Amino acid sequence: MTKTPIAPVIAIEDVLANPEFCDRNPRRGDFEARFALIGQALDTRGIGINLTIIPARSKAHPRHYHYINDEMFVILEGTGVLHYGKDDHPLKPMDVVSITAGTGVPFQIENTGDAELRMLALSTMFAADVFHYPDSDKYGVMANGTPFRSMGSDRLPRFAKWVSADMNVPYWRDEVPPEDEKETP
Repeated sequence: MTKTPIAPVIAIEDVLANPEFCDRNPRRGDFEARFALIGQALDTRGIGINLTIIPARSKAHPRHYHYINDEMFVILEGTGVLHYGKDDHPLKPMDVVSITAGTGVPFQIENTGDAELRMLALSTMFAADVFHYPDSDKYGVMANGTPFRSMGSDRLPRFAKWVSADMNVPYWRDEVPPEDEKETP
């Protein structure tokens, strides 16, 4: 289902005030964030954009990396740190972070300040991606959608699964009689 865009020009505060274009990660341990889904409000197709608001001393997401979609973050307010692989990079207003997909380098943005960290999060919008979360050793797989938007067609809905890395079944499992089943990478 496609949402109706607000207008070709919008104020971010108007997006924040419209529940149809907002989402949130409720408090779970050190994780919490709110999102104004600007790309949905503008009905963008190739570029995803949202305002991510991370409360003081919180993180929006676990450390992860993408196989397919690139991401970019523009820090608007607050201070934080980009955890990128084994390195930490301080963040302040007007810093720009670029995360290239397919590197295998996990990243995470943490608000280390006492006020909200607000950033614009941009991404490519390929309708499929795979994510790896090394701290929990799980994978996410998504097709016909992105984390914040269904791109499903009339034929197939959005698909999203998160699985433990140790889950593995042979390709031919339950497709052929067991005596014909061969381990296939």
